[in-house]
Amino acid sequence: MSAKLKRFASNNKTLLIMLGVIAVVFIILSLTVPNFATPRNLTNLLQQIAPIAVMACGATYVLVIGGMDISNPAVMAASAVVGVYYMTTLGGNLIVGTFVIILTASLLGLINGFAIAKLKMVPMVVTLSMMTIGTGLATILSGTRGLPILPPSFSTFFNKTTVIIILLLVTIVLDFILTGTKFGRKLYYIGNNARTARVSGIDSENLTMLTYVISGLCAGIAGVINTASIATARANMGPQSQILDIISAAVIGGVSPNGGTGRVRDAVLGAFLIVGLNNVMNLLAVSDYYTTLIKGGIIIGAMGISSYRQQQALKKGA
Repeated sequence: MSAKLKRFASNNKTLLIMLGVIAVVFIILSLTVPNFATPRNLTNLLQQIAPIAVMACGATYVLVIGGMDISNPAVMAASAVVGVYYMTTLGGNLIVGTFVIILTASLLGLINGFAIAKLKMVPMVVTLSMMTIGTGLATILSGTRGLPILPPSFSTFFNKTTVIIILLLVTIVLDFILTGTKFGRKLYYIGNNARTARVSGIDSENLTMLTYVISGLCAGIAGVINTASIATARANMGPQSQILDIISAAVIGGVSPNGGTGRVRDAVLGAFLIVGLNNVMNLLAVSDYYTTLIKGGIIIGAMGISSYRQQQALKKGA
């Protein structure tokens, strides 16, 4: 039994560290913040975490292959605005409108993937351009007055319970696909050595394109969640600064920006820490500038640790 526990601990170091840190933060907040540990507040917190966590799930796939997608918040906002425009201005069905949000985001992800995988364009440049396009599209459709409010039934259906279930399902399904299927193993292989993967007969182009579609899909799901929370959609619901939270969540969760390592479940736990950090900073009345500085430092530190581990692994392998 002890051997099994040691093996589990060895294979899940990041998970155990993340759970330990979250537990410490939870205890501190429970003791210092009135009514923090109440069921209502905790479900509210989960609802707040969900959009960042879901987008971090998609970002994990892109990072695992050694890619980069900084367009998630803009894609999320653009798809939400397109869906709400369809449901309100065009009088579309709410169920169809939900799929319009998800499909629009997936299409934008496909455009990213096609430009990067097929046209061999630089991921940072492509997704930066998509961020601009998404913001522009959302601004044009929402206009100066904004979009009308959705019927209450939309927010009623996508309530806190539904959002938490969606978060759990996305995490479980995408984590299983990445770690428990042949498709996922190929993504890790591409991230570790793209050239060797191509020589081995792995269809790197199509798999790379598919990871950006998954990233867009997750942005669309986050768009549905955010739309339900405010009963409409706005161009500014996906601020550029939000990408820092998404990437921070993934990197803190052990996803290497260099590719080849990381898990979806750990990225989701990273989202818990990032949103928790935001809440603590707000409670302490710390300026957003300092909060951004701290999160930037966390990313650099986590990347440094990841790089050091990879170098040590290479030395041992040699």
